[in-house]
Amino acid sequence: MEEFTATAQGPPERTPAPNKRRAKFLVGGGVVALAIIGLIVFAMTRPGSTSFYMTPTELQAAGASQPGGDIKVNGDLVQDSVVEEGVNTTFDITDGDSLVMVTTNTTMPDAFYSDSDKIEIIAQGRYDGDSFTATQVFAKCPSKFKAQT
Repeated sequence: MEEFTATAQGPPERTPAPNKRRAKFLVGGGVVALAIIGLIVFAMTRPGSTSFYMTPTELQAAGASQPGGDIKVNGDLVQDSVVEEGVNTTFDITDGDSLVMVTTNTTMPDAFYSDSDKIEIIAQGRYDGDSFTATQVFAKCPSKFKAQT
């Protein structure tokens, strides 16, 4: 039901009833809230959505990767484990607990050959349960800042 308000200067103005405005606000807010909750549930139930990559320990626990899907593994390069034979490069990465051998035939990033003590590697590819075959290898740039002692 609409109310009419008389003004001294002209015809009455129509203003919506307060209950009607409140109902529109509640319905609109409910639709927005349901949409946000739906998007969150959708994003969280997708495989691999909560973690960008796996550690070597998680990779070994999961076993061989499923056909058709690349996975990413992150770990620190094991010093003196790099073997280059032509275009093929083999190296080990670790998370401190487990060790995974990574093999790739891609060009290695410059940061891979850094003289830093700790080089963090992210490899994307397939795991057969024994070794990881990478289609892409990323090396995080080492920090150029050192703590003062």
